[in-house]
Amino acid sequence: MEDGPCYRNQISNTEKIIAGFILCFFILSTLTLIIAFWPDRLPSSGKIARYEFKLFNMTLLDSACINQTNAGKAIYKQPADTTKRVTADTLKKDTSKKAIQKSDKTNATVSRQGCIRQVNIRDTIQFNTIMFLLVAAAGFLGNMVHISTSFTTFVGAGQFKRSWLLWYCVKPFTAAALALIVYFAFRAGFLNSNDPGNTLNIYGIMTISALAGLFTDIATQKLKEVFEVIFRPNEPRPDSLKDEKICFVDTNPETLNIIQSNDIVITGENLDKKKWTIKINDIKVNDEIIVVTAKLIHFTYTLTEADRAKGKVILTVASGIDKPEYTYQWDLAG
Repeated sequence: MEDGPCYRNQISNTEKIIAGFILCFFILSTLTLIIAFWPDRLPSSGKIARYEFKLFNMTLLDSACINQTNAGKAIYKQPADTTKRVTADTLKKDTSKKAIQKSDKTNATVSRQGCIRQVNIRDTIQFNTIMFLLVAAAGFLGNMVHISTSFTTFVGAGQFKRSWLLWYCVKPFTAAALALIVYFAFRAGFLNSNDPGNTLNIYGIMTISALAGLFTDIATQKLKEVFEVIFRPNEPRPDSLKDEKICFVDTNPETLNIIQSNDIVITGENLDKKKWTIKINDIKVNDEIIVVTAKLIHFTYTLTEADRAKGKVILTVASGIDKPEYTYQWDLAG
């Protein structure tokens, strides 16, 4: 027998294991990427924000020691006591008083500069680039959690369909792009876009990015609301097309059969412009049996014992929770 839900999956046991390993691989890889690019600290306000590009050790370079005109070299400032080393090297060459004085002078220069080695400018990365990578990775990770939950739920319920494979493959990448868009929107509207320094809350940004990936539909709807508020259209043309008016004309049949099923037809104009909720005596009609076109709404209905006891049938059509937009009543013969 193949009636149970476990036989309705369009995926084999081997494919389940492979899919599980793929999901775990992408989740762990994204977590590793976030850890690898996490900065050791945020740059100071108004300072050059550049890091030494070493995975798992993204170290902020001191802007006072960056020299981009020195043959493409950026000098990395590392706190160290250079006094003893320079003095010792100088004393090895010359132990005279003149040599010691020269050593002290050289030491003062090195201590004031505070830079003891050079880093190639091509081995550095900008703070904004790090943020873009982290935000995209957070959106990707959030959506991986979503699709992993969806996959295991549908497989466990025996309802997995192969037609959804493309959705599972594409969704995380669209979520990463959506997280970047949300990040741009927040930087433009809520954060200081001119200062890449420590005024940013990196944990808050990562949380918003991950949630945007986890709830992509909600994030998209919110961006739509923001866009509509900012770019609300204003139609000044007097001859522009207007929204077509919805109207109800009549309802058939005029009398209902109290025993057999009734074909109920509501006629009108532009009836397909809204999503309708139809009720008979305050009982909602199943949406699956309702057919809606521009000219009519059709469904079948059989009277119940409660309808016969009331002696009348009231039809209501509404598009929201407010007052119904159309009402019709049948009186049943006694």
